[in-house]
Amino acid sequence: MSNQIGYRGNTNLKRPGAKFEFTPELIEEYMKCKNDIIYFAEKYYKAVTEDGLVNIKLRPYQKEMIRSMHKNRFTISNQSRQSGKTETFRVFLIHYILFNEYKSVGILANKADTANEILGKIQYSYQALPLWLQLAVIEFNKGSFVLENGSRIIAGSTSSDSIRGYTFQVVVIDEAAHIDNWEAFYTSVYPTISEGKKTKIVMTSTPNGLNHFYEFWKNSEEGKNDFHRIYVPWHKVPGRDEKWKQETLRGMNGNLEKFAQEFEVEFLGSSGTLIAGWKLKMLKGSQKTPLFSNSEINLKMYEKPIKAIEKLPQHSYVLIADVSRGKGLDYSAFSVIDVTELPYRQVCAFRDNQIAPADYADIIYKTALLYNNAAVLTEINDIGEQVGYILIVEYGYDNVLCTENSGKTGKKISFGGRKSDKGIRTTKIVKSMGCSVLRLLIEQDKLICYDEDTLNEFTSFSRKKLSYEAEAGKHDDMVMCLVLFSWLTDQSYFKEMTDINTSMALRERSNEQIDNNMLPFGFTTNYAPRVQTMEEFNHSINMNVPFRDFVEDAEVGRKVIFDNCQWEVADFKMQY
Repeated sequence: MSNQIGYRGNTNLKRPGAKFEFTPELIEEYMKCKNDIIYFAEKYYKAVTEDGLVNIKLRPYQKEMIRSMHKNRFTISNQSRQSGKTETFRVFLIHYILFNEYKSVGILANKADTANEILGKIQYSYQALPLWLQLAVIEFNKGSFVLENGSRIIAGSTSSDSIRGYTFQVVVIDEAAHIDNWEAFYTSVYPTISEGKKTKIVMTSTPNGLNHFYEFWKNSEEGKNDFHRIYVPWHKVPGRDEKWKQETLRGMNGNLEKFAQEFEVEFLGSSGTLIAGWKLKMLKGSQKTPLFSNSEINLKMYEKPIKAIEKLPQHSYVLIADVSRGKGLDYSAFSVIDVTELPYRQVCAFRDNQIAPADYADIIYKTALLYNNAAVLTEINDIGEQVGYILIVEYGYDNVLCTENSGKTGKKISFGGRKSDKGIRTTKIVKSMGCSVLRLLIEQDKLICYDEDTLNEFTSFSRKKLSYEAEAGKHDDMVMCLVLFSWLTDQSYFKEMTDINTSMALRERSNEQIDNNMLPFGFTTNYAPRVQTMEEFNHSINMNVPFRDFVEDAEVGRKVIFDNCQWEVADFKMQY
């Protein structure tokens, strides 16, 4: 350079106005770098490592990702931890702004510090380029990097307004699966690049449950979007073998599920979801198109109410409602469940975050009437009791379920009275019981859900301390309706109403599953359950055993299982 003073005294950066004399050899090399990004990366790009700035040797999957970003508008990369995914797009971005004029690149991450760190490493790598390969720097700071050709890189978080107002030609979203409030973020960013014919979006991440990142990946597999997929599980990374896997698992305390998500890049349920990951995968795509829907009132009907026809009885229904204040925050939501027989089925759903409680009560009333005077249970933790009051007093609806305190068991269904609540208050006990039953109902296919909003909420309904709730930026109003329904199924009122013992049905299914799982190991049922006579009872049980009420028991080999205890059996004749 004619002037050895670099940008703001940094001799590793070319300042505006500095000149460099190119030889024919350098011009040829410059054009080779411009036309071959892989050649540029492996010969001149240096990565920031714990050993300083070092040249890199691209792995096959890194070359595939670079070529995808170079050729395609949309790239999605599902990669194992510590597989070099951010290094890969850093190579691409430096090459992109060097050899393209007036381009704006946005690096977005869930935290501003993360995005700034990525930009900082790009800046370090840029300083390591030969001066003849660099362009002069106009701006070089923590949040932005601008070259004399008008191209620039801006770093920002997905939760701030730092990138609003910009028009980008390339947007890179790092750890896309871990971004909260995705819908609002993507809605604001996508229009900035959607109108161009050469604009690009790059998403990189490890999985984080069956959320938006999973939806983009799945839709790409099914040809429903234009994203080109890059798939990098742990075994594609050089140096990782079975020994590495076992050492990593030991460091993770043997958590196979966590390893599957972080390193085998499998889409499982979010960490700690109420419903198991394998079941969430099965639920995805099981939604039905409503028979009837009305966008003005956000009501969706999946099955018509079944009335009594000749000798066929009419079906029984329960409507469970969650109530919000209608100010655009949480949703007022309800589900109508057909409880005539197992499996129970979600036949109608409603979800709206603008509706006022009085209007909500009107929709509940008309829907309950339609579904054969469905029993209505409303959640009353906030203003829900107002809805129950309107249904009972103003509409005269006589099938609103009331509850009262029931000591250590929390709540129970009551039939009105001064101390009764016009609905259900979601106490810790009620929620805990409801969540436990709901998990079994869903995983054992005893409750079939058709509504897309409900199924989506399941994927982010996760453990928090000793309970479950929606993850940050998500909603759980539809799921909470089902939690309360699940609590209801364990009440005496429900058993009498439907003649279905849900707990027993779930238990029978669990026992059946256990038996089926044990068969491959050679376990069989040798004897049919039978009832002993009183004489046999006295003869068979050790004499020092206290007398108990006569109950059903069964002989298993030379033991007898009785009253949840195991006792030695004396000789007696088997009766079938």
